[in-house]
Amino acid sequence: MPILASADRRLRRLEDPRIIALSLLGALLVGVADYLTGYEISMSLFYLGPVALATWYGGRRAGIGIASISCVLWYGTQLASGFPYSHPLIPVWNALIRFGFFFVTSSLLIALRGSLVEQRHLARTDVLTGLCSRRAFEDRLDHELAMAQRRSTPLTLAYLDLDDFKAVNDSLGHAEGDRLLRTTGQAVKKALRKTDIAARLGGDEFALLLPGSNGHGAQRIVEHLGRELREAFSASALEITCSIGVVSFLEPGVSATDALAAADALMYEVKRQGKAAVAFRVVGGAPLQGLRDDGASTGGA
Repeated sequence: MPILASADRRLRRLEDPRIIALSLLGALLVGVADYLTGYEISMSLFYLGPVALATWYGGRRAGIGIASISCVLWYGTQLASGFPYSHPLIPVWNALIRFGFFFVTSSLLIALRGSLVEQRHLARTDVLTGLCSRRAFEDRLDHELAMAQRRSTPLTLAYLDLDDFKAVNDSLGHAEGDRLLRTTGQAVKKALRKTDIAARLGGDEFALLLPGSNGHGAQRIVEHLGRELREAFSASALEITCSIGVVSFLEPGVSATDALAAADALMYEVKRQGKAAVAFRVVGGAPLQGLRDDGASTGGA
């Protein structure tokens, strides 16, 4: 639901002290309602709201802390109500039972959240290389294109494909092919900046997103990547090359699909011209020296 999704985004942005303060306020409000309704109407279920809030967004310690406070509040309302228990330890026992209930609920929520985070990570990460998955990359590309357009900053997208990768699988086996993909992923991560994003799109195809990079900036990064790849391939004793298409958008206003298609098409142009090279293209704005927006300059890879 849009309302719940919006609330979730807002709560995720809050720091732990604010989450705890909000949960504590909720527990206090439930405690007041518990006191006003008297001992005949149980409000124990409503304490789960603040406990769940603290657990989900603040973590295990915050959840247990709010659970403990909720039990103390409940116990205080029972004493204030003046209900004639047959033994003074009965409300203590009932408070401990409620704490156990809150504790189990908090523990289950922690386990559920951990599982969801892990599943989200697996869905957005390529298991073999540790790079982003295609879906995660396309989401980030959408976001970065929108930010680049809003800020009027350049953005570069590169598409990388290993040359004759099928021959490696056919001659050396899929295990060796997987090792080559992992090697490529490690070289890519080593070469890129912290702000850059890399993904394995599938098979032997990789994509690189370089926010804030124009043609010349992208050229320096990709040249560094080329050196890292050559060293990695040389160390693996495999005669492997790659073809790369690099498109710099000086005035981003294209969709993620069109941007990715442009880099993909440029990479295949390199393939048709003999592979083992890099092609650069600049789109929008004035052409940069050495790079032109109606063609491509190429170099070895």
